[in-house]
Amino acid sequence: MERLIRNCAPGEERIRRRLKRTVIEIRGNRKLLAADAFSVAMASMVAVLLSSGPHFSRAERAVLPEFVLLSLLVVLPVMALSGAYRCHRHASSLPGMLAVAPSAALGVALCGLIARGAGVFPELTLTTFPIMVLMLLSLSAGARAAARMREAARQRRRQAQTAAEGIPAVLVGLGPAADLFMRAVNDGLSPYRVVGIVDTSLGSTDLLFHTAPILGSVRSPGDVIRRLSEMPERPRCLLIPAATSHFETEGIATLRAWAEAQGVRIRALPGLTDGLAGGTGGPQPIDPEDILTRPQKRVELALLQKTYRGQRVLVTGAGGSIGSELVRQLASLDPAELILIENCELNAYHVDRMLARHFPNVPRALHIGCIRDKQHVDAIFAAHRPSLVFNAAALKHVPLVEANPCEGVLTNIIGTRNVCDAARRFGVRALVQVSTDKAVNTTNIMGATKRVAEFYCQALDLISRDMGAATRFFAVRFGNVLGSSGSLIPLFQEQIARGGPLTITDARMERFFMTIREAVELTLVSAAHGLSDTENMGRIFVLDMGEPVPIVELAERMIRMAGKTPGTDIPIQFIGIRPGEKLYEELFDRAEQVVPASFPGVACAIPRPVAMPRLRAGMHRLEQAARAGDAAAVREGLAALVPGFGGEPVTEGAIAAVVSHAAAGQDAAAGAPRRDLPVVAAVTAAHGPPPAGMRSAVPPIPPAQRLSLPSVPAALEPAVA
Repeated sequence: MERLIRNCAPGEERIRRRLKRTVIEIRGNRKLLAADAFSVAMASMVAVLLSSGPHFSRAERAVLPEFVLLSLLVVLPVMALSGAYRCHRHASSLPGMLAVAPSAALGVALCGLIARGAGVFPELTLTTFPIMVLMLLSLSAGARAAARMREAARQRRRQAQTAAEGIPAVLVGLGPAADLFMRAVNDGLSPYRVVGIVDTSLGSTDLLFHTAPILGSVRSPGDVIRRLSEMPERPRCLLIPAATSHFETEGIATLRAWAEAQGVRIRALPGLTDGLAGGTGGPQPIDPEDILTRPQKRVELALLQKTYRGQRVLVTGAGGSIGSELVRQLASLDPAELILIENCELNAYHVDRMLARHFPNVPRALHIGCIRDKQHVDAIFAAHRPSLVFNAAALKHVPLVEANPCEGVLTNIIGTRNVCDAARRFGVRALVQVSTDKAVNTTNIMGATKRVAEFYCQALDLISRDMGAATRFFAVRFGNVLGSSGSLIPLFQEQIARGGPLTITDARMERFFMTIREAVELTLVSAAHGLSDTENMGRIFVLDMGEPVPIVELAERMIRMAGKTPGTDIPIQFIGIRPGEKLYEELFDRAEQVVPASFPGVACAIPRPVAMPRLRAGMHRLEQAARAGDAAAVREGLAALVPGFGGEPVTEGAIAAVVSHAAAGQDAAAGAPRRDLPVVAAVTAAHGPPPAGMRSAVPPIPPAQRLSLPSVPAALEPAVA
């Protein structure tokens, strides 16, 4: 074929282009061409046999191979030149199959003219050729149908593999955009998994649109919401078409209100003309959940409803990022009462307004106050007698707490102690302490205070086991949550809106990330499973955060999502590590035993417990030092309680000094004073072990020096009664 193209005269440009296109079509459909060759050969043989019937003679048997060869040489080129291979075999359809009929019939007619008209094969009867046409059409159509079915089966397998990881969504409307979207979903080309469809008209409930059931109509939103609430898996996204009629406005507004109350994201389904002239241009707002590349964990909704329905639940820090999401999810589970403690008046106002708007039937009591105030905390517990407590109140910003260590101790340690003691005193079923990965092998004040809070919850849980007390204490540990107040994502969004630059502390920095909703769901699930497990006490539930994400990659991803080019449209600037920061975070301490949990998405860490008398004494001294404003004593007290935590902040100069000291091959243990040991430990925790050539120069870091504790009041020594 290519030789024919080269031999075309210069004036035959049209023929040359047609032949060139035919070659391209044949190359792209080589398998289909082979299938058609088989079909032509089989059709010619079967046609000769059927037309001869019982009179099949030796002469016909002799010309059969030659007739098959003639059919291949005539029919296949005719089909190729007629455009039979222009459509890819995976996109074969009924119209495409019927389009092959004219070229196949023409090819067989030419075979008939050569065989009978030219007298090449006079042995063949005239009925051979109509039979051959019918056989060829059947076989070629079957080949195309088989190719399409094979591709569909491959797509179903791919869809089955990705269905469990897809984001469950509800689609509104059955228009052309919805049809194309469902095709993309069924082909495994969408991150969503449609669990239901809301029609814009009546009368289609319980029918299927592609593979998704129709839940009802936007004109009867109450019935749709009822069915959505009864689903075993609640959707995470509501996809609404960009344009709606006035008949649908009220129903869609009702669905929007329900979605906002349930924490379901609302997305506009892209229209067929989006991006064309006259459309709305410009980059779309960045949703923090889109930044997470891994699939989110699925939770047992039935277990949550069974655990929290009809319970009086108290949440501290109820207006913060984690606390407000806890409140929203708990309110959706129909509790008997929500008791909220929030120190910030503005946050308290926002969370109270959210509950009044979306959950007006859920009884609530809002208290503005601080968990540092023991008398106020006890009064709230005495007045409401909660059955479950979630302690989400904390100071969490690492550099700010590093600069204000006394405040971090008073909130994160003393406040946690007040809430835990009140929970035990008033017979709460369980207290859940919200912790952080920064408490693991920590080099900063915030992480150290949260580590002490973990120790205290563990000690109280073990005491409950030994004394047969009813109150359980759990700590749930996880990393950064996307979009929380004061976190990285809102900062990047603000910097992108200003045109940059995006500020990153270090090019090697990486963190674990999780959505707020996912973190809270798994926290609720962990507490529910912990309540049912009476055998294993003193464990910390650690959420599965996936793989750590380099901050540079996250920044570049956000810039691209905003429609910009990293480094060109928006620069990235490295500003240096801030006080207390590490290059990476860890989910498990070196001294912890890690065991799998009995449910997915969570593992369990078993730390070495700290004796309650020692904890009480250390916390008492920390409280005295913090209230006196003695930052140095606070650091020393944390170093005494938290293994591996240094009493001095890590600076770039200290890191450089330790590295150069190790590179010179000096004896770090003998040459450096004892006060440098926390710096060495912090460098190891923040940057990993030294390079292979330097490891011999750095001795193993001994355990942190325990400060000698002076005598304490006798009332603090025994375990809490």
